[in-house]
Amino acid sequence: MNPYSVNILLAGYDKETGPSLYYIDYIATLHKLEKGAFGYGSYFSLLMMDKHFHSGMNVEEAIDLVDKCILEIRSRLVVAPPNFVIKIVDKDGARAWRESVKDTHASA
Repeated sequence: MNPYSVNILLAGYDKETGPSLYYIDYIATLHKLEKGAFGYGSYFSLLMMDKHFHSGMNVEEAIDLVDKCILEIRSRLVVAPPNFVIKIVDKDGARAWRESVKDTHASA
């Protein structure tokens, strides 16, 4: 399968400048972001990020925010994906955190 259009969130970490997040759209437009999402679920997750995101969040706060975003998507999007892959990118490198959020968490 050859993709014709691809959007990407690209995260990285530099020893001197710290963490970075970029959104690259299907026509190669590049935007530096503090927080990001795309696709149908982004309408709901970006609202949660606007409400709860703050600069300098620690890993636990960021994971809690991701959980809130996923729960919001699952509760409001009719065709919500059943699984989400959560990854962490920081000074220690990139690693998978977990495959999806538990449905037993309290709603945001």
